[in-house]
Amino acid sequence: MHEASIAKDALDILRETLNDDPCLRGKKVKEIVFTQGWPHTVCPESFELFFSEMVKGTPLENTRITFVESELKELLLTSIEVDDEDHSS
Repeated sequence: MHEASIAKDALDILRETLNDDPCLRGKKVKEIVFTQGWPHTVCPESFELFFSEMVKGTPLENTRITFVESELKELLLTSIEVDDEDHSS
């Protein structure tokens, strides 16, 4: 069940990135993309379950999570797709 702690760490990094990057601040996140190699660092289904539970009732609820195979061994947050519209108000 290490997916729960990895999902929490990923969420912390995502929130920090969204707050610190002026181009992302106040935008609604549509999709986040992770890359991971084989063997998998996390089980994507378990990660998505934990992540979805952690973001219920927040602006990140309903964010699509995509996993892409990579030659790298680690799990990396590689892309954040946002709406162009500002949702900070």
